[in-house]
Amino acid sequence: MVSLPSITHDRRAFALAYAWAGVAIMWAFWVSFVIFLAEPPQVLRWWPLPTLDRTGSAEHPILAALIDLALVALFGVQHSIMARPWFKQHVMSWMPGGLERSTYVHMANAVLFVLILFWQPIPLEVWNIEGGPARDALWLLFAAGWVILLLGAWSFGMRDLLGVEHARAWSERRRHVARLNTGFLYRWLRHPMYVGVLLGVWATPRMSLGHLLLASALTAYVLIAMRYEEHDLLRRFGSRYARWRGLA
Repeated sequence: MVSLPSITHDRRAFALAYAWAGVAIMWAFWVSFVIFLAEPPQVLRWWPLPTLDRTGSAEHPILAALIDLALVALFGVQHSIMARPWFKQHVMSWMPGGLERSTYVHMANAVLFVLILFWQPIPLEVWNIEGGPARDALWLLFAAGWVILLLGAWSFGMRDLLGVEHARAWSERRRHVARLNTGFLYRWLRHPMYVGVLLGVWATPRMSLGHLLLASALTAYVLIAMRYEEHDLLRRFGSRYARWRGLA
């Protein structure tokens, strides 16, 4: 069996390849997820992956809903538990600290693609705006959501967020210093990436029952995740984070 030390003998090459692979797969996921939600007809002619309502039927909507909720729960459990300090201390302790964030990204990629691949469509319509300014406005909001997500990640520090800087520091045998990023979008929005995702999943001219289930479940996750994330940030950065939040 190959050990981690032997794999990581060339620290820099391994660390950067591992981290950037996670970044590349994450980009592939977000492109796939936007297509998954929007289902653009021109793309669907050649798109190989499932989309939100393209296949399936509503013959067994309760079973489909249970499967879909389990997929969202899997995403929520992975995102939440792997981010907790106790998990990093007791479960990830065998791994170099500089690779923890990249491993988190790789695991997130895996569960997110599982969500797309195993999603069960429930195409019963909740609303359908077939034309006019309202339809155009909803598509603009949909696009704005993903732009806000991208700008939020850029404001936070894309390479920090996706583990590249952690891996680079480890490859160079130096300590990665966590920073509290409060610039650009964070000057106006406390959680711009969450805002972007919520806009992206809710703004649609055609809302199916399956889409509504996904949007509602992700909204519930975001509300829970924000509370835990703010608690972790307050513990890590103390008064600096409290002042930024306006609590001090």
